[in-house]
Amino acid sequence: MKFSVEKLVHGSCRLGLIREAGKNKSVTIETPFCLLYTRAGSVPNLSIDTLSYVQGLPPIAMMPLNLLAEHHESVEEYQKGLAGFTAMKDFLVYCSLQDPSTPVPSGYNEKSNIALWTRGGKTKVDPELFIKVQEAFKADWIQCMGDADTSKQSSKKRSRKAVDSSLIFLDELLQKRKTSKILQNAAIFGSVEGGFSVFDRNRSARETAARGVDGFVIEGFQNDGKDFCQFEDESFTDVLSSTLKHLPEDKPRLMNAVWRPDAIMQAIRAGIDIFDTSYAFVTTGKGNALVFSYDYEKLSVKPSDDGDLCLQASSLTSECGYSINLNDSRFREDFSPILEGCLCYTCKTYSRAYVNHLLNTTELQAGVLLMIHNLQHYLGFFSAVRQALREEKFHLLESLINRQRAVSLER
Repeated sequence: MKFSVEKLVHGSCRLGLIREAGKNKSVTIETPFCLLYTRAGSVPNLSIDTLSYVQGLPPIAMMPLNLLAEHHESVEEYQKGLAGFTAMKDFLVYCSLQDPSTPVPSGYNEKSNIALWTRGGKTKVDPELFIKVQEAFKADWIQCMGDADTSKQSSKKRSRKAVDSSLIFLDELLQKRKTSKILQNAAIFGSVEGGFSVFDRNRSARETAARGVDGFVIEGFQNDGKDFCQFEDESFTDVLSSTLKHLPEDKPRLMNAVWRPDAIMQAIRAGIDIFDTSYAFVTTGKGNALVFSYDYEKLSVKPSDDGDLCLQASSLTSECGYSINLNDSRFREDFSPILEGCLCYTCKTYSRAYVNHLLNTTELQAGVLLMIHNLQHYLGFFSAVRQALREEKFHLLESLINRQRAVSLER
């Protein structure tokens, strides 16, 4: 896998290109982009057939290890890796450690292993088992084992141990990679840990980069699965900024988190390249539909009364914030599409009133229709981000997204 920054906007926003992704080295991906979030190998609420209704799907599916580790023997026996076992053969596979949408219990990682919370409960995974599982899964991208059990309350000692353990895990994986034909074909993403300790974060970044990994996963800030904007915490922003300065420019940076659109914009401004679609899943689970506008071309720049330039939004800017709750009775007789102008299958075929009915009668189809819409809308947002970077209009899109954030917080 090869990565290059094609364009740098506003000093840190990276429009990049991943070449030769996957074992066959045939996939090219423009960044920033988001991985296709899955649970136990399938997109939540969608079968492989209904997934085809979503346009513009990314070429890589994210499959959290904690939801699949207990099935590694079956996958190994099948001999076609996770992509074949889960009927996702048209996608590359990125095997992450944890599910970003699910809280991870704290206090169970040890010096020689980490705890994964599977459907059957806690599973201890040491480097030997981890390598065995990954050889069975045959993923294209692999997140190395890392101790991400840290938070703002973690002590310096805990942060230091997290970094030390993660580096040991990485060394063992890279050593085994030298003799494993399966692992040699996979891209290894090193886990950058250290909690909120600037010293340990920087040490983790430097040491991980020195080991020649293919990319970096920045984690260990939050593990509660909530759609919380970490950038509202100034200390998080400072630590992340300091950490990224110690990572090479020619390797992609990945963060898995349930982030609102405004957090995505701030992460891109900080220099992050890869995200995931778990936000669309969490939004769907609440009975919400994404309605925020990302049509930055409808913003105009005009002089204000004091002579400075200001941004003016068109009437297309969402007055509902980022999403609407279709459980609400006010949609009972609303026969308009979820979002006017949206070209997704749900909006072209069904109304808000119909989805409201499905939600209130607990029909499974409600999740299907909402997931189709939310997933396509979220992917369209990332397409707009890349376009804005190409046209050097990222600031316009950022302004539009932040305007709607204010509405979301008021509601």
